[in-house]
Amino acid sequence: MFKNLILILSLTTGLVFAFAENGNAANSNVGTITRLQSDAKIIRDGQTIPMEVGSAIRENDEINSEDMARIEITFTDGTTLLIGENARVEIDEYLYDPDNNIGTAIIGALQGPFRFITGKISQLKDKRVEIKSSVATIGVRGTDFWGGPSQGTYGVFLFEGTIVIFNAEGGRIVSAPGTGVDLDGIDKVPGEVTVWSASRAQAALATVTFK
Repeated sequence: MFKNLILILSLTTGLVFAFAENGNAANSNVGTITRLQSDAKIIRDGQTIPMEVGSAIRENDEINSEDMARIEITFTDGTTLLIGENARVEIDEYLYDPDNNIGTAIIGALQGPFRFITGKISQLKDKRVEIKSSVATIGVRGTDFWGGPSQGTYGVFLFEGTIVIFNAEGGRIVSAPGTGVDLDGIDKVPGEVTVWSASRAQAALATVTFK
């Protein structure tokens, strides 16, 4: 089953990229900062821009959050990305094109905790939605999930939907709410899918919850 899902992701990638190259201008606005707690900044074309509610987010932006920060980005299709403190996230690509029934969201979660809740992009026929962490890629379907440091390792926890977590060593499919996977390194197979305790899940959620 895992191999079949990876094959589907691979087959749709070329089509989505072909439309993205022709139909989405580089550095176009793809989202907006809809909530902000504490200090954060956007790095765009080598320039540092202080972040505030209402700030536009563009392709290729890098987002950096500081101590106690919480950020909410709402993308053009209603997808929500929540980012916790001391995080670094890159918006590599974002295309929402309902007229052609295609979408692409490639986001680099390079450091820190995040929560990703898909919007209308999940309803499109041809889509590629991936979160690339330092230890694995997370292929996303219609999904609500969290990722980040957890209990001394990197964890991914599913609230709803289905995700495929994979790296060069192997992968896991996570489809049961309340379960998650531990990732101990880019050179190791993602851990078994397990039920997270309520305390661990609550601690993860707290890292991206506004106060």
